[in-house]
Amino acid sequence: MTDDSVAAKGRPKGDKRERTRRALVAAAAELIAEKGFDRASLDEICKRAGMTRGAFHGNFKSRDELFLAIMESQGGAVEADFRPGAPLRAQMRILGLAVAASARARLPRAAEAAAVQLHLLTRPDLRRQVAADTEANWARMAEGFLRLLPPGSLPMPADRFVKLIDALVTGLTYSFFQNPEAFTDEDFAAAFEALAGPPPAGAWPRGVSMTPGRW
Repeated sequence: MTDDSVAAKGRPKGDKRERTRRALVAAAAELIAEKGFDRASLDEICKRAGMTRGAFHGNFKSRDELFLAIMESQGGAVEADFRPGAPLRAQMRILGLAVAASARARLPRAAEAAAVQLHLLTRPDLRRQVAADTEANWARMAEGFLRLLPPGSLPMPADRFVKLIDALVTGLTYSFFQNPEAFTDEDFAAAFEALAGPPPAGAWPRGVSMTPGRW
């Protein structure tokens, strides 16, 4: 081959490195779900991935870097197909349904997600690093909502609104993990729609009593 950036089988040379990283991350994630991050030894992780310690050190500077890669692999941002120009309630319903779909897709990895959060709570240094990334993401979210919605649509400043959104996503997702049979897609949608204020008159679903004390 004249292009030495392409391997003999047509794959970029960097693809092998990426496959190695993915295998190590997947193996570590499985072990974390089983026993927690602190109890998952490097030897166990490498053995389960079918790799050597040399492969690990060639791809990760430390266990902390591996941990952050595991966090990144857990699903990333919720993808919602917002409709430019639609009112806030409609946008929030779209987001709620997207969060429901994301939670269902992540359910098989619920134990892993919980173990990762537990480890994060024991590591203030990592928490600060993750918090900085989270705040940068909040800023991007706030800009996105301000572009998406007409002026004055948000019930509070955008920077506060996105923090509330993030907390609601996390809270609903982990509540769903604990008891998935208790939550429907409509429950997710209603939670986010509530951020837009009371529904229009006559918009309550049939069968819901509006008599105080009789919900």
